Amino acid sequence: MSSTRRTSLFKPARPRIAGLIGSCLLSLLALASTAYAGAPQAFDARYHLAVDGWPDADIEHRVSREGGHWLSEMHANVAVAGGNESSRFIEDGDQLRALSYRSNYRMLGVGKDYRLGQEQLAQVPDRQTALIDLARQAQESHCRSDCSVRFIDYKGREETMDWRSIDNVPVAVNGQTVEAPTIKLQNPDKQDRYMVISFHPEIPGLILRLDYFKHDEQVSRMSLSSLEQH
Repeated sequence: MSSTRRTSLFKPARPRIAGLIGSCLLSLLALASTAYAGAPQAFDARYHLAVDGWPDADIEHRVSREGGHWLSEMHANVAVAGGNESSRFIEDGDQLRALSYRSNYRMLGVGKDYRLGQEQLAQVPDRQTALIDLARQAQESHCRSDCSVRFIDYKGREETMDWRSIDNVPVAVNGQTVEAPTIKLQNPDKQDRYMVISFHPEIPGLILRLDYFKHDEQVSRMSLSSLEQH
């Protein structure tokens, strides 16, 4: 495993689909020993992504139970590019343990596949598993400062970012308003950019809204457009 580096998961202006997908396919948190809000839940969601300089895109996000483990999947397509990634994980007490991760990205029919195995994910989760964990942290811990997240990106590199809870945001979901746990996520080495992410208060991993800011100007937004719970 390569050495830890601090970087931004969200690079929506990059001219590669991996960067675009990475900007919205979160997946971010190291395993922690705190109590969490609840177990994973199965759902099918669709997000709408609007990025300056790119055509709008739809992202499909599905979490499902498969025998003794969970599967989290995301798929996206924009213009002539597309990408998808999936992760298998299990509940291990109050924590989640990543088992495997797969992803592929395509631009004009050319791309590459990536895989991570259980050995690579033994200490730090992939970003799909980490998304569920981060959402549970946001639901429960109310961290106001000095919180950091570690994850393995699609190439197997360990990365770290800082986050903190901010005020909950009211968001409409299927005709009802929920108070969404909201965090600010930032690369400490790039103070000119950050993300504000709102999660569902009861469904771990479900993103209600994600806003990306650069030089205090919003340059992209991802928002929930449909949801089915199972």
